[in-house]
Amino acid sequence: MRNYWYVSLNNKYPLPMKGQHKRVVMSIQMKAKYSVVEMTREATPVEVDQCKMVYCGFGYWKEDHIQENIRKYI
Repeated sequence: MRNYWYVSLNNKYPLPMKGQHKRVVMSIQMKAKYSVVEMTREATPVEVDQCKMVYCGFGYWKEDHIQENIRKYI
């Protein structure tokens, strides 16, 4: 399953919206200064601002463009 990948610069991640029962955040890899967030949908502008998230791409974890973009921000 292809997903949206983000780097959160303040270790926060989007929580499910009220009335939304679907799982939005698939996985989180938390480190001391950042988190890598895998989401099933594209983040809203409010979520991007609140969580200080940077878009890294759409696809599978092992794809080269995803890895390159994540390395830029960590």
